[in-house]
Amino acid sequence: MPGWRTYRVTVDFDVPLAFAFRWCTDYTPHDGMFSGEDRTIHLQRRIIERTNRRVVFENLYDEGRGWGWERHIVTLHPPNRWHCEGKGNHQESILDYTLTALPGSRTRCDMRWRSRPVAHSRAARPSAVDVESYVTGLWKKRARSLKREYQQSGR
Repeated sequence: MPGWRTYRVTVDFDVPLAFAFRWCTDYTPHDGMFSGEDRTIHLQRRIIERTNRRVVFENLYDEGRGWGWERHIVTLHPPNRWHCEGKGNHQESILDYTLTALPGSRTRCDMRWRSRPVAHSRAARPSAVDVESYVTGLWKKRARSLKREYQQSGR
C-alpha cells in the first residue's frame, strides 16, 4: 500500500477572518454545493455531533465506481484554526486549516493535509499536482460563495 502523500493549498477570501471561520466550520449537509463538487450530486452528509469545539460528520457518495463512505472528526480552534481527521473506505486523511487576516478585511486560508489510500481500496490515486489543482478550484468556488453570503449579510 502506498504511503502518505502531503498537499498544500492556499486561497484568499474577500471577507474578514471571523466571518470566514464561522462559514468554513459550520459543516452542513449542503456544503458541497458551494463548490460544485462532482460527487455532491449523489452526496449524503450526516452531522453526527456538533459542539463549540468539535464536529463529527459522515459522507456517503457515489463517484461512479461504487459508493464511498468517510467519517470526519473536526476539532475547532477558534478564532482561526481547525484540524480534521478522516477515514473512509478509499482513503484516510489528516488536514489542518489556518486562517490569516489580510489587509482590507480579507483572509488567507492555508490548507495542509496528508492522505493515503486504505489497504483494501482499489481506487486510482491521482498525482499530487492534480489533487492540489482540483482542491484549489473547489476552494476558489467556495470563496465566491463565501463573499456572496458576506455581502448578503449586510456586514
